[in-house]
Amino acid sequence: MTEGKRILKMTGITLAVYFVLKYLLPYVIPFLIAWVLVRLLDPLAERLQRRLRLKKEMIAAGLMLAAILLLGLGLYWLYQMLMEQVRRIAGNFDLYYSGFCGVIKECCDMAGQSFGVPSEELEELIYTGIDHAAAQIRVYLVPGMVNYSFRYLKKLADTGIFLLIIFVSAVLLMKDYDEMKEKLQKYEWYRRCRRIIVRMWKQGGMYLKAQGIIIGIVTVLCTSGLWLLGSPYFLLLGLVIGLTDALPFIGTGTLLIPIALYWLFQKQYQLAFGYGALFLVTYVAREFLEPKLIGGKLGIYPFVMVVVVYAGLYLYGPAGVALGPVSLLLILEIQREYKIVNSADK
Repeated sequence: MTEGKRILKMTGITLAVYFVLKYLLPYVIPFLIAWVLVRLLDPLAERLQRRLRLKKEMIAAGLMLAAILLLGLGLYWLYQMLMEQVRRIAGNFDLYYSGFCGVIKECCDMAGQSFGVPSEELEELIYTGIDHAAAQIRVYLVPGMVNYSFRYLKKLADTGIFLLIIFVSAVLLMKDYDEMKEKLQKYEWYRRCRRIIVRMWKQGGMYLKAQGIIIGIVTVLCTSGLWLLGSPYFLLLGLVIGLTDALPFIGTGTLLIPIALYWLFQKQYQLAFGYGALFLVTYVAREFLEPKLIGGKLGIYPFVMVVVVYAGLYLYGPAGVALGPVSLLLILEIQREYKIVNSADK
């Protein structure tokens, strides 16, 4: 195959993958999730079926209901702890605001001494900007929340219907899973698609597992570090910082560095050093784990992975964090399958 044909084929594969994930995936995502659940539950359901003599779909329904119950209890416990810490923040808001004003004053004094500008003018400029931002929030955000409350309720109802469709689809699919798989094995196109999906399942599972490990470790480090530093909001801040670290180009420094600077201006040098050290620990942990767990197992350089995630965010929106790497894997695996088929034909 000439170089031009290879480029044309790769372009066609790329456009097809983009079209499917951008426009077709939203319509089939609940059934795809149901298929993933059935694939995961099928081995366990078979073992339990031999022991309990029950239908596989009943066993699958019971397992999913048990998982939903446990997950719901865990989320409820987490929600209670988080709300308690949010209420504590609201109760101490005046204290934090006065500290924030003190930091602004010190920064303006330092800037005024360095550049010869009256610090009072700098403070007035900053507070004018803050007041303007607060006015914009009152004008646009609050009425918008009231006006669109029914839309939010509709979104909540749509989410419930979405989850119900997944549950029902998984139960029905489990009922005929073995028979459907046996019939589909007769078709060549299915065998090719299955080979692609199996390879992606293996590699994508490695990627998701690695990301989960990294996010979990960073979150535990943040939560434990904040607890050791005596923060009353260690769980809330630990979760927020751990999740922001999963986003590209953001990281733990987005929150930990400003907090360290705040305590530095407050002349609480031990706390400032502690938050700075916590940032370095989490940064080093991600830098050490990411190449080993992600780049190495996927055979993709970490720089390329960052580019793919950025492109995914641009093309797919927030879902691009996951769809970007999935698109790359799908393109590579389709091309690999073409090579395997062409080699077999020769």
